[in-house]
Amino acid sequence: MIFLKTSGECVDFNQDILDTVDFSQSQLGHSNFRECQIRNSNFDNCYLYASHFTRAEFLSAKEISFIKSNLTAVMFDHVRMSTGNFKDCITEQLELTIDYSDIFGNEDLDGYINNIIKMIDTLPDNAMILKSVLAVKLVMQLKILNIVNKNFIENMKKTFSHCPYIKDPIIRSYIHSGEDNKFDDFMRQHRFSKVDFDTQQMIHFINRFNMNKGLIDKNNNFFIQLIDQALRSTDDMIKANAWYLYKEWIRSDDVSPIFIETEEKLRTFNTNKLTRNDNIFILFSSVDDGPVMVVSSQR
Repeated sequence: MIFLKTSGECVDFNQDILDTVDFSQSQLGHSNFRECQIRNSNFDNCYLYASHFTRAEFLSAKEISFIKSNLTAVMFDHVRMSTGNFKDCITEQLELTIDYSDIFGNEDLDGYINNIIKMIDTLPDNAMILKSVLAVKLVMQLKILNIVNKNFIENMKKTFSHCPYIKDPIIRSYIHSGEDNKFDDFMRQHRFSKVDFDTQQMIHFINRFNMNKGLIDKNNNFFIQLIDQALRSTDDMIKANAWYLYKEWIRSDDVSPIFIETEEKLRTFNTNKLTRNDNIFILFSSVDDGPVMVVSSQR
């Protein structure tokens, strides 16, 4: 493929294969890597700004069956970025999710995961918070896939122990100590577990997130379940409050019957269309960016 060096204008790498390509000393501004494979590429001293790294995957029947059976609250964007070198790279709004096709039948799964860990670690020290968030995302997805083992955790502890938010066994609470209260304790205890909220808990937690929206992308697995259950509630006030909270955060590239378009690039739920058979997947694309929600229906 032909490499285009850009300085702010939009560049579309859609459906390209970026294999052993040198992005060194370049600026990539507002670039689209959708449906793009990135392998063994060098981003050394490269400025990445608002670039969208996404690859739409053609999944096998086995993979689709696995996903429908096991993934009910997962960041789901199919990014492939293997063994990329990001040394001294300036990054903004960089996202990381696992390419599930690399998981199935992979005989060297340890090596694959460790390569992702190494790739995250090549981000510069001035992106320490970003490194932490990417590491957290990696752990969350490995837990969802039920492939976290002691070796992965020990490797991540060794690699990211100096980063903010990372602590034994996996993640130190994102919540600052000054906010340590009953709400935070409960949320911390259920960060990766399934929660069934009662009516009073829904009211309390929705109010808490409304008071501090910065908690959302720091506790996304917990928040996903809260919004999912609140929007299905028979209590109209709970549903309305959850809807109000989420309408500023929901963005979707694909307009679904389950969404009502309220304004450009903003979707909110059409709750009349939402059923218990719909799986909700949320991707938090970066440290500063808001979440993207998509709905995968099993109907």
